[in-house]
Amino acid sequence: MDAELRQVEHDADWHAYHFIRRHVLYELRGRVDYDEHHPDDHAEGHIPLLFLRNGEPVGTARLDQAREVGTLRMVAVLPAHQRRGIGTAMLRAVERFAEGRGIRQLNVHSAQDATVFYERLGWTTIDASKRNPLLSKTIG
Repeated sequence: MDAELRQVEHDADWHAYHFIRRHVLYELRGRVDYDEHHPDDHAEGHIPLLFLRNGEPVGTARLDQAREVGTLRMVAVLPAHQRRGIGTAMLRAVERFAEGRGIRQLNVHSAQDATVFYERLGWTTIDASKRNPLLSKTIG
């Protein structure tokens, strides 16, 4: 698999980034309140990421960095590419990217149905009592 993780910078990347997030995290969950102009995507230390397979955008995540701790936000893979190793490859790439930025711990507030996926990749559930459980992983 030819895979690439890159920071979202160009108009075409922003379009793909928002399309994937809107579709997977909002439309497929019956929500219509997605805001592609949300200031968090442009805040200092927030890094929008696009994952491509064979040149095609298939997944997204945003890495919010606060010194040696990073928080993953809005992790999404297009449905046609789920359960094919894309999410695993994307998270591994995000971990390498984060480690290269000096991050030693990653956190994510996961959808309930995704916690098993994260745990299989070495993440530990820290707080399962929330609607979106908090998981963490030490890297580096």
